[in-house]
Amino acid sequence: MTKRLLAATMMLGLSGTLLVSNRDTLSSAPSACKVQGVWERVATISGGKRTDFTTARQAKIVTKNRFMWLQAANHRDTIPLTATVDSLRYSAMAGGYGTYDVSGHRYTEHINLFVNPKTEGQSFTASCRVEGKQWFHTYRASDIDATMPGRNPNDSTTEIWRRVD
Repeated sequence: MTKRLLAATMMLGLSGTLLVSNRDTLSSAPSACKVQGVWERVATISGGKRTDFTTARQAKIVTKNRFMWLQAANHRDTIPLTATVDSLRYSAMAGGYGTYDVSGHRYTEHINLFVNPKTEGQSFTASCRVEGKQWFHTYRASDIDATMPGRNPNDSTTEIWRRVD
């Protein structure tokens, strides 16, 4: 009788432990998208088609609560500086910075300074997923600018960034 009581007590205790740990696992919030670091843009997926990003170099630096994005056209060193437009292309860079926050798999940038001044003071939200050294940053065209010519506002774009540090 004592052995049966002891066995029953152990089974109940084990079952309760399994139930509690399973409940904690199921109810816990998804882990935040870990984006701190230095990133280089490597590709874009738009309309279901992946395109390697080769027209320019982009970097995104993400600290504890701030981000900075920079872009420069490739092959600027081969542009002949014979006209004003050549000099403009040679020295052209783009970028922006601000603060950001992450909630689960939602990444929101709060723009302080940007290449398009109309976006300053606004927030931009995208879904965020990090797998190994790749960051998948997905948004709809309407999230950036509802008036983008030639784009359906519901088209989604995924920027793929590679962690470099």
